[in-house]
Amino acid sequence: MLFRGTAAAVAFFVAAGPATAHAVASADRWSVVHDQRGDSYDAVTVTPGGTVWVAGTRRTESLLLKGGRSAFKRVTGPGFRVKRLTSASDTRVWAFGASRYARWDGKRWQVKRWRHGRVDRAYAIGRNLWVVENSNAFSAADGAGWKARSTLRRLAGPVWRKVATPIVVKGLDGKWAAGSARGTAALARWNGKAWRAVALPAIPSARSGQISELTDVAVDGETGRVMAVGWVAWPCGGAKRSFCGETLLLSGYPGGFEFEVRGEPGIRPRAQAEPDGRGGAWVVHNTKGGGSGFLHIGTDGVEPGAFPAPPNQDAFVRDLAVQPETRSVWAVGAAPSGRGGLIWAYGR
Repeated sequence: MLFRGTAAAVAFFVAAGPATAHAVASADRWSVVHDQRGDSYDAVTVTPGGTVWVAGTRRTESLLLKGGRSAFKRVTGPGFRVKRLTSASDTRVWAFGASRYARWDGKRWQVKRWRHGRVDRAYAIGRNLWVVENSNAFSAADGAGWKARSTLRRLAGPVWRKVATPIVVKGLDGKWAAGSARGTAALARWNGKAWRAVALPAIPSARSGQISELTDVAVDGETGRVMAVGWVAWPCGGAKRSFCGETLLLSGYPGGFEFEVRGEPGIRPRAQAEPDGRGGAWVVHNTKGGGSGFLHIGTDGVEPGAFPAPPNQDAFVRDLAVQPETRSVWAVGAAPSGRGGLIWAYGR
């Protein structure tokens, strides 16, 4: 999630066709701006021009929404259920499904076959289009036998080529990749031709049998500060809970990284991170009690918080997106049991 410039209280009203009209989103808090019963949202991307694309389902149908400052409306999709979205401009929007992917050129979708693995993350970074496929998440039930895996691919002309990496990649931002190497949290950096591992300090409070991983990375575009989120886990005995763990945060600059280990929110193997444009970052994770929460990494510390939800509902964030070079950030997800698809906004 990116923020650029001076914070301003920007009020807005979002309507979504048949959706319930929602709320005002201020520049200093998360707000639900769209809540549609029967919908469920999986992916979001925001173009540099501010167009917001949201993919999901409406009851049993695939669904694609397009919006901006004042409204969301349903638009024609590429003809398959979209699981991941990314964009580089208003005429370069990519959608990925199970067996097909497509590019929006500003007028129509250009659809092609996807002949590789499950796309878990997609990134349009500069001239490069990357996907992380077939990545796995740690489970305490896997115990010491768990081994990180993923495949990183880059579109080279018409061909998706597998890219060699010194770490198992779980998330990208700019020229940085987060993941693990031989069971330990790791970072790598792209030099334009290849990925190279980056030296990191030892994780505090090492325990016997400990394993760790970084699940995502966020880079502040102005200062170059690198921030990442992950987890650390270790055998702790007991028949019902064989592994214990904590949240792992990393921040700093090449040659000066520091780790912080936090008891809360514990192991969150799919936590996502995005820069806030002010030298910090947002980390979004599912909470133990239900729903999604966040950690805001600031310049002076880390502040926890929870995403707002309709009354008597837990709402889960499934994807985040930022508008580059702005303070505009979006999150999408759903309340359980078909109660509704939700879109959040911050700093608009």
